[in-house]
Amino acid sequence: MIVVSNRLPVTVSVKDGEVVVKESVGGLATAMKTFLAATDGGKALGFDEVVWVGWSGLADEPPEVAERLRGQGLEPVPLTKKDVELYYEGFSNSTLWPLFHGFTTYTVYRDEFWDAYVSVNKKFAEAVASRAGPEDYIWVHDYHLMLLPLFLRGAVPDAGIGFFLHIPFPPPEILQLLPTSWRNEILDALLASDLVGFHTSDYMSNFIRSAVKFVGASAEIDVLKSRHGYAKVGVFPIGIDFDRFYNSSLDPEVAKEMEEVRRLLRGLKIVFSIDRLDYTKGVINRVYAWERFLKSHPEWRRKTSFVLVVVPSRTGVQQYDAMKRQIDMEVGRINGELGELDWVPIIYLYRFLPTPTLLAMYNVADVALITPLKDGMNLVSKEYVASRRDCRGVLILSETAGAAKELTEAIIVNPNDIDGVAKALEKALAMSEEEQCRRLQEMQRKLRSQDVVKWGLDFVQSLISARMERADREAKLSIVTPLEGPALEQMAAAFKAAKSRALFLDYDGTLMPLYPYAYQAVPDDELLRLLEALAKAPGVHVAIVTGRPRDFLETWLRDLPVYVVAEHGLWIRRPDGSWTAAITVDSSWKPKVRKIMEEFVERVKGSYIEEKEASIAWHYRNVDPNVGEAAAAELTDSLTALLTGSGLTILRGKKVVEVKPAGVNKGAAVSRLVEEIKPDFVLAAGDDETDETMFAVLPADAYTIKVGKGKSLAKYYLPNYRAVREVLRRLLAA
Repeated sequence: MIVVSNRLPVTVSVKDGEVVVKESVGGLATAMKTFLAATDGGKALGFDEVVWVGWSGLADEPPEVAERLRGQGLEPVPLTKKDVELYYEGFSNSTLWPLFHGFTTYTVYRDEFWDAYVSVNKKFAEAVASRAGPEDYIWVHDYHLMLLPLFLRGAVPDAGIGFFLHIPFPPPEILQLLPTSWRNEILDALLASDLVGFHTSDYMSNFIRSAVKFVGASAEIDVLKSRHGYAKVGVFPIGIDFDRFYNSSLDPEVAKEMEEVRRLLRGLKIVFSIDRLDYTKGVINRVYAWERFLKSHPEWRRKTSFVLVVVPSRTGVQQYDAMKRQIDMEVGRINGELGELDWVPIIYLYRFLPTPTLLAMYNVADVALITPLKDGMNLVSKEYVASRRDCRGVLILSETAGAAKELTEAIIVNPNDIDGVAKALEKALAMSEEEQCRRLQEMQRKLRSQDVVKWGLDFVQSLISARMERADREAKLSIVTPLEGPALEQMAAAFKAAKSRALFLDYDGTLMPLYPYAYQAVPDDELLRLLEALAKAPGVHVAIVTGRPRDFLETWLRDLPVYVVAEHGLWIRRPDGSWTAAITVDSSWKPKVRKIMEEFVERVKGSYIEEKEASIAWHYRNVDPNVGEAAAAELTDSLTALLTGSGLTILRGKKVVEVKPAGVNKGAAVSRLVEEIKPDFVLAAGDDETDETMFAVLPADAYTIKVGKGKSLAKYYLPNYRAVREVLRRLLAA
């Protein structure tokens, strides 16, 4: 098994030329260490070895660092200072982090951030591929590496690939704010996984909705079908090492710290909060809620204190420095207004707490105030609950933390409701010991059964199962060979040797990604330049074969010397710009069909009608998958009853139901062009059912390519439109 994360589970430094490696504490490093220890280093799951791939934490690291780390089962990914600035501080933490947490106004969209993100994900892919084989399993972690599954699928196609997201996945309405190509490439890349895991069902649902809406995936309960085949999705709430926290008070060092805290805060009820400095944590809201509580309940003054620990984070960043200044100022103001000579309302620490001190605070605090504005999970809340061996203590938890889905016996609050949090503090401090124990015992029962080892086991076992299911599904498909290696070289050689060459290329999903609305798929400059270069090469005939209407194609492709087949073969344009129709166009049937489709547009939010010269289509790319597929089946049934014997055909494509004249299809049009061009080399590429008619009529020696996995008459397979463009560039080079 190969574990991949942004950072390796160690802290590396170089002192006086000597490499110093220390084990990291907390976060993913501790979680995986506990999981691997419980599974005998993965051997209990059938793994001979576990390798961890990630960044050492040193920019422009010296070569001796890599040598030292490889000796410990670690594979470092070298990053430059610029990589760290643009990929880590930039796209990961200035674009994805705020957006995925819903802080849209803090999100920064910069091309150089995205370019660095792509580049570094490729570096990670190269590092993983250097250690991975076809029998291996690769577990990719978190938002820094969301493009990695796609790059890995290309490098080690048979490996099992799992991805787990440790932060929230936003709803489509927020994800939509990402530039279209970035958003779609991220979704497309994640769908190349065998398994994609999330902390909560809400995050999983958001991902499914986004994949369906933006990249045309189809959903079947817990499986998403895309051009890459099938990706399972699942909910795997990360747990903690329950026994470690439950028994922490028995540790002599922790017990000593507990006594010291009790001595210093003698006679006071302790409300405790710890978080790193980040706008997602809502620290200032807690400060205001505490002030509201003390002002509305003056009887609690001198009886309780709020121990607020803020751990430094991203120091030197203007936004974070401003947050710290605000916290400093407000804490000082409240202590100045409400404090006494022998009592401070807020004990404020801006520093990292040593582990024994933190565990001591978990054990002695009467109330834990854990109210982030948005958090993927929040393990502090779980650690506090697990630490209460004495069955005393109250957890106040934000409803916007993933942990709130599990710890339902906590006092659940809205972190923006200052008055509500103040009332929760009153309730917590006055709660009877009997009720405290009852709530804690139930939460501890859940945490004990859903610990970090179970999290790891559930994910890895689901990954193994998902990989087997993918293999089983693919075995049932027609055998389609990936177009790579010798097959690609053979095709390039045949292309070079030919005198007359014909390229029949579908548009949407083959040369361009699928967009939510048809009008958005405007050809980019790169594609236009590539098509023009091919069309002007000696003996090369390029034909765009698509269901697109004539006016769209004329607008965007009129300057290219290419053949254009529009509306699935109804219209053909020659390179000289002249158009001919395959049949006489009769549109008298359209009003009846349009009326039925309009009823479905009214009923199915997000669907729309596209009318062409001789056909009419109902699109449901932007519709909830279950609703869309059910409505498409119902619409097809209604149209069949109306159009039987009419000479019209009802076509079910990718997220579209289209009515067009019978006998008009891509295959018939391509047959005419083959007869006209008489090529001795033929290539055809397409991504959906409409392209199968094209594959069916071509000569036996034609190179036919299915874009995306699925049953096909094509001989070869390419994963996506980017791969198609790469193949075309390879032919041009030949």
